[in-house]
Amino acid sequence: MPDAEIAEFIRRAGYGEFLPDTVVSFPGRNQNVAGTTTGGADVFAKRIRGTGQVRAGLRRAVRFERLAAEQPLKHLRWPAPLAGDPHRGIHVTRWLKNCHTAAEEVADGAFGPEPARELGCALGELHSMSAPAELLPRESLPLPNHRILSALSVSQYVESSAGLIALWRIVQRDSAMAEAVRRLREDESFAAAVPIHADLRLDQVLVDRGELLLCDWEEFRRGDAARDVGAVVGEFLFRSVVGIADEEFPPADGDTDGTPDAARAHEEIMTRGVGRLGAALPTLTAFADGYRSVRTAPDPGLAVRAVAFAGWHLFDRVLAAAAFRSDLSPVHRAAAGVGRTALVTPAAFVAVLGLEAV
Repeated sequence: MPDAEIAEFIRRAGYGEFLPDTVVSFPGRNQNVAGTTTGGADVFAKRIRGTGQVRAGLRRAVRFERLAAEQPLKHLRWPAPLAGDPHRGIHVTRWLKNCHTAAEEVADGAFGPEPARELGCALGELHSMSAPAELLPRESLPLPNHRILSALSVSQYVESSAGLIALWRIVQRDSAMAEAVRRLREDESFAAAVPIHADLRLDQVLVDRGELLLCDWEEFRRGDAARDVGAVVGEFLFRSVVGIADEEFPPADGDTDGTPDAARAHEEIMTRGVGRLGAALPTLTAFADGYRSVRTAPDPGLAVRAVAFAGWHLFDRVLAAAAFRSDLSPVHRAAAGVGRTALVTPAAFVAVLGLEAV
């Protein structure tokens, strides 16, 4: 059951009580609960944990809903807002009972060129939205940060898992990667500033009876479109490599990076990953085509920055996985390497990743 504060908020908003046998909880860093109420409403309630971040995040989400509602949009959709209280950190939208995420559809092989094109169109509309700068300011994001690739604070080190320590050991020897991240942030600062989602993943793209809806707008702001485009491409990169089961390539004891077995495992993982990425290329190309069919404004260097952000997205996903591991698996080592390559030499991968249209 939802906590008492969420239940009280839903009741005071006029939707009634949750029907106990309909309540569903969802995993995540925030408290997410959904259900049908005695008033007949299907509601999804999110309670964001934190203090100042709570109010800022929900203000951004509400700002998106208000700005987007004023736009003549054909492709961009989001769950209908029902109620919210930034001070309590509660945000309520319509619950899409039978929806799936795009991440699930990709895993099942059901997210092909047609929905990918529609996702591209939706992002193109988002990045073309009209929003006065005073209502939607340009806000910097903390990551990527080249400094964490060269040094950790004592608290970061103490709180790191063994898997993270193994990853830091690799990247902190890599001055080229740190320089690539520094250069990407510099290029981002000079790029055109447009409305962006800023925290996009395929599990935040809902598929409801063939319609795509984007959710989780707490990071909505004005920024570089390459962040959103790169996040989508990075998701496909990540799933092309990490979709290969870890169990097929178990880590050996100790540091085995230079052993023949490790080299053979890495080669096999990369060979399969290239094959999976090749299979995804028509989908990525359709995404890029859809994007450019809607967003026609010039954005020099967008494709190259998007590839670099895709590389960081891949690395960031490996960071998140390593935080809960006692080792760094061969599959995650390979994914980190792919992310590093995309970051350091992004121009070389624009065509490989189907982004020529962007």
